[in-house]
Amino acid sequence: MAAHVRATLEADIDTALKQFLELMEPGELEADPVAAASVLAFNALQIVQQALQECRSSALGRLGSTPEADEEARRAYKTEQNRRWFRANPNGADAVAAATKAADAARERTAKYLLTLRLEQLRRMAERTETAAPAPWSARLTELAARPLDGETAEAVIA
Repeated sequence: MAAHVRATLEADIDTALKQFLELMEPGELEADPVAAASVLAFNALQIVQQALQECRSSALGRLGSTPEADEEARRAYKTEQNRRWFRANPNGADAVAAATKAADAARERTAKYLLTLRLEQLRRMAERTETAAPAPWSARLTELAARPLDGETAEAVIA
């Protein structure tokens, strides 16, 4: 997913750069390179912000259809239909509309919660990946050589 997003962003930024260069008159870039760099940076920022919103919406949509979100929406729907003022007619238009609204809100809350959990898991994984320094091969080989072989492996090595 990260590679896809990165490739998409790079392509979009490259397209924005080409469009910007087409609009520029010859010599304008040399006249004020700081302004040109600022415009390009601003365009890149806008593209990244737009992609962030699209990715977030897409993720929330997918997480909103998970079993957890479905179950939470079902519970909210039933709870709303069982409210005192809808008990007489739980399948009436008002009861169904209120229950549907409650179910949608519960599904959205659950999707946001699941997204927060997944992002936190990704952050922890990224931190572990960044802090783990690769061991030199000499240390790895020494550890591997010191491990005992099980019976099948020992027979295969001897044969």
